[in-house]
Amino acid sequence: MHEVTLVARRREQIGKEHAKKLRRGSQVPAVVYGHGKPAISITVDCQDLLPLFGAGAGDNTIITLKVDGAAQELKAIIREIQTEPLYNKLVHIDFQEILLTEKIKVPVHIHLAGEAPGIKEGGIIEHILHSVEVSCLPADIPDKIVLDVSGLRLGHTLHISDITADKFEVLGAPTQPIVSVIAPRAAEESVAAPVAAEAPAEPELVGRKKKEGAEETEAETKESK
Repeated sequence: MHEVTLVARRREQIGKEHAKKLRRGSQVPAVVYGHGKPAISITVDCQDLLPLFGAGAGDNTIITLKVDGAAQELKAIIREIQTEPLYNKLVHIDFQEILLTEKIKVPVHIHLAGEAPGIKEGGIIEHILHSVEVSCLPADIPDKIVLDVSGLRLGHTLHISDITADKFEVLGAPTQPIVSVIAPRAAEESVAAPVAAEAPAEPELVGRKKKEGAEETEAETKESK
């Protein structure tokens, strides 16, 4: 588990123009919510956020928030990050307050390890599921889930039920496939199969973000509650 401490300042003003002014001053508008409490509007310095996205930091880093005027420090995780897509600049952050004694649900990346013998048999690795949702205490959130594929032969598949979990519970259907070794012809047919038109995916920063236009609608709705 990776931990970071952030100093935050309360902000009394909200709105598009005020948010733009804050960002020009290297401040990122944010909100903290959770446990039925009213959302707190805050700002954090861009430089202070660097440890959250640097080497060793994970998507589920536990954050100690020191908010000016608060009676005590808050523990939180990032639930959503909004960015300006053209320059990938931070626009808004949603922090969720947590309790270290209360289980939470978070997504965790799946990392494949080992060499599948099915590749030497002429197969191709097909990584189907790249993350799973887990439930656990904040201190037990894994940085990643490592799945060993060294026993995976041609035509074989590993499922959610093959994940070894000790201090966390993996959510989702046990039969959900994660990775398979398939024949090259099957891979070509999969690519060639017609796919329904979908809206282009938005760029991701640590897996949780929305475009700038969402800030004035969703983020400020939380702040006004």
